[in-house]
Amino acid sequence: MFTNLKLHCWRCNVSVTQVQEKLGQAKALFDQARAYLTDPKATSEQKNSVGQLMEDGKKLQAEAEQLKDILEAADKLVEFDSKASQEVDKAKSARKSPEKFKNWGEFLTKTWLALNPQSKAAPDPRLQWFEDKDETPDQRKDMGEATGQGGGFLVPGEFEPGMQAVEGEQALFVPRATRVRMRRRNVTITALDQTTTTAGVPHWFGGILFYHGDENTEKTESDPKFRQVVLTAWKLFGYTRSGDELMDDEAVGLGDFFTGPLGFAGGAAWIKDYEFLRGTGAGQPLGVINAGATITVARQAVATPVQYLDLVNMFENFLPSGKGMWAFSQSVISNLLTIQDPNGNYIWLPNMQNVAAGIPTSLFGYPINFTEKAPRVGTAGDCGLYDWRYYLHGDRQASTIESTKYDRWRYDQTSWRMVARYDGRPWLSTPLTYEDGTTQVSPFVILGDKST
Repeated sequence: MFTNLKLHCWRCNVSVTQVQEKLGQAKALFDQARAYLTDPKATSEQKNSVGQLMEDGKKLQAEAEQLKDILEAADKLVEFDSKASQEVDKAKSARKSPEKFKNWGEFLTKTWLALNPQSKAAPDPRLQWFEDKDETPDQRKDMGEATGQGGGFLVPGEFEPGMQAVEGEQALFVPRATRVRMRRRNVTITALDQTTTTAGVPHWFGGILFYHGDENTEKTESDPKFRQVVLTAWKLFGYTRSGDELMDDEAVGLGDFFTGPLGFAGGAAWIKDYEFLRGTGAGQPLGVINAGATITVARQAVATPVQYLDLVNMFENFLPSGKGMWAFSQSVISNLLTIQDPNGNYIWLPNMQNVAAGIPTSLFGYPINFTEKAPRVGTAGDCGLYDWRYYLHGDRQASTIESTKYDRWRYDQTSWRMVARYDGRPWLSTPLTYEDGTTQVSPFVILGDKST
């Protein structure tokens, strides 16, 4: 009945040390609180901590008292167990062993009488009934895959080859730019100088002037002007490596990943498209947002970042070439859907019928494109109107992806490298000025920063 009392008493002996430790810790906290209260040099932070120190000390003191009560109860239990054991031993010594069956026949007779429902005799006390006990979960031998030992180890997991991923935005600007094949690092392109701003003179002809004159009179000379645009093949690269063991064991197709639209190939195309729009021109292409030929239209000073008049002014400053395209930031959509005319009427989606049919795909006759490469709404370039025929794409080397084992041969690694060489910039250096000497147009028009 009390077979584990010795073990409990051993634990109680250990708890005595615990009581002493807790009382010591409580005393240390009380001493520290007393020192803070009596020390005139104590900081305000130390004095503020006195309450917490007292609370922690009282908590440790209470725990020590509780352990002390447990020890006392355990001592009483040991004493009781000792007395009970003595009584049990006395009972065992006084108990006599039951008389055995004299022979096999007597055992069968007593068994028959105990099982016979018509027998009125009480069952012989020497007979003990045998009963099957329920098996424990560990003893059951039913197989199933819920546990590894019960059969789960026999069921292999399934792996689906391939990889799920969202493909990035396709190139919008590079395919529309004027492509120039480059056979050297630099290529020079001659352009007619159309940057003059003199009023009364058409500027399309590079400075050639035209006069009326009489017969046999000297003709006034005028010469065209030219300039040069230089494209430099800037290098874009990517590099990575992998252990040969991974290459042998992987089931996704790592080599195909690097050469696909989610690897080096797709990444290089995305970067080039981004640079054609927002490149700085320093060691990379010059994007149209930062180009000198781009006209920046001042944004309306209102709370909503994009207004109908903003788009009208952009269209007014755009070169009437008939080949333009709108490039809007994704964050501009809410402004376009709620855009209003000066009378407060919605003009993008004037009624619910338009909502069901979808948003318009053109604005002022030019197709609309939404792109993540444009800056966020309210930032210069979030709205742009471009004719990419006036942008030069210098193509020296298309994206080349190669792999080799010899780069890291001593480390059993395979390397991948992507290299592309290209440049891009508008061949116009400034906006074009009309004959009136004031009106300017450009194939690249953006909306400026939002005023604060």
